[in-house]
Amino acid sequence: MKRVIRLIVLLAIPALIAIGLHWHSAPVRAAPQLADPAGLEARGRDVQVIDGDTIMIAGQVLDIAGMDAPELGQQCLHNGSFWDCGMSSAMQLRKYFAMAPFDVHCWPGDQERAGKAGDFPIVECGIGERDVAAAMISDGEALPIAGYSHRYDRLSRDADNAGIGIHGGDMIAPSDWRAGKRLDGETGRCLFIADGKGNYLSTLDPRFADFASDTKICSDEEARDMNLNYLPPSP
Repeated sequence: MKRVIRLIVLLAIPALIAIGLHWHSAPVRAAPQLADPAGLEARGRDVQVIDGDTIMIAGQVLDIAGMDAPELGQQCLHNGSFWDCGMSSAMQLRKYFAMAPFDVHCWPGDQERAGKAGDFPIVECGIGERDVAAAMISDGEALPIAGYSHRYDRLSRDADNAGIGIHGGDMIAPSDWRAGKRLDGETGRCLFIADGKGNYLSTLDPRFADFASDTKICSDEEARDMNLNYLPPSP
C-alpha cells in the first residue's frame, strides 16, 4: 500500500508543476492585438476619430498611447465661462488627420505603461515625422499618461507654463471626470449612445444621426464597462 501511495505522489508532482507553470505563464487578460502586428497605415482622411484619444482605422478601434484627452462631453472653465474642451480636443485630433500631408502610420504602443483599460489595441501614431500624441499634448489638447514618456511629460509642463489649451483654465482630470467628478456648474454631456444591439456610437460618427437611443453614455470607457462594442462599419 505504501508503495502505491508513493507511486501516486511521484506521478502527481510533475503534473502539479506543469499546472503551476501554466498558471503563472498564462496572462490574466491578454492585450488585444493589431489586425496587422506590423502596424497600420491609412490616409489621414480615412482615420475616424471617436474621441480625443480614440480612433478607428479600417474598422479597428485603437487607443492612442501616452495621452489622456478630455472626454467628449467634458467641459472646462476659462475666464469664468464653460467651453467644450472634450469636443475641442476631438476636433483637433480630427483636424490633424484630415489635413495630414502624409499617410498615417500606427504601431503597437507599450501596453504595460499605457494606463488604459486594454480593451482596444494601444498604438502610437505618426503623420510623417510628427508624433500625434506629442502634438496633442504640446497643443494643450491632452494630458500625458504618467510614466509613459518623459518627453510627453516635458511637453505638458511647457504647455502648462504657457497656459495653452486645457491648461489655460480649470478642468477635471479626464480619469476623475469618468469617475463622475464635475466642476461646479458644469453641465457635462453624455455624447455616446447604445444601439440596443450590443454596440455604441460616438456623436462624431457620421452614422450617429441614423440612430435614436435613450441610453446615453458619458465616455468610451463607460461603454466598454457595459461590455459594448463600437459599431463596426457596414460590410
